[in-house]
Amino acid sequence: MQNLKRIGNEYAAQDSGTLSIATTHTQARYVLPPAVARLRQTYPKVAVTLHQGAPDQVARWVLEDAADIGIATESLSQYDDLVTLPCYEWQPALVLPPGHPLLERERIGLEDLAAYPLITYHPTFTGRTRIDHAFAQRGLSPQIVLEAIDSDVIKTYVKLVMGVGIVAEMAVQGEERTPELIARPAGYLFGHNVARVAFKRGAYLRQFVLRFAEFLSDRLSRDLILRAMEGGGHDDQL
Repeated sequence: MQNLKRIGNEYAAQDSGTLSIATTHTQARYVLPPAVARLRQTYPKVAVTLHQGAPDQVARWVLEDAADIGIATESLSQYDDLVTLPCYEWQPALVLPPGHPLLERERIGLEDLAAYPLITYHPTFTGRTRIDHAFAQRGLSPQIVLEAIDSDVIKTYVKLVMGVGIVAEMAVQGEERTPELIARPAGYLFGHNVARVAFKRGAYLRQFVLRFAEFLSDRLSRDLILRAMEGGGHDDQL
């Protein structure tokens, strides 16, 4: 019934409607703006609704037809009723206040980080599982003094010299070195993460939904998404 409604609405109005996006705070703040802006330029009659929450909430919103598309790093691929595709790769970054002793090191190690208070994401957000796994593999117990779901919140507390921040690299792009923060890439410590897009299996995707996905990443195309929705192979093969 939902598909019939969408098909009918698209037939009646080919270039208008509402695109509902479910995503995390980091994606909404740092990744989506260029794609949303391009969508609005291409489809000026299309309104955009953002639902922001934890990755599990993102999955649920898509499954419940509250969102056309979901974007997150964690959890999405665990749901059988979602079709997910890799969107882009990113690495974590360390964020430190100027003058921090670790900045004297040419290469910061996990043992170095474990000796200082750390500020990073809540365990269900933005690649936190890789961070925990990296420390556990080395038998280290990090001093995580504050967890948050928002990259800007993490950076705020780093500025207050409460600890070393570990955030997604997109949260510090363009401000690698400011008067208040200094960022260092940390992919060599925690590995790389893959952000994924998700669609409800069997859903009818309107033209502007497919176009928005193409704006998100060069990896995504209308044909690839439709093949995945039709069960045309594993997403890595696609």
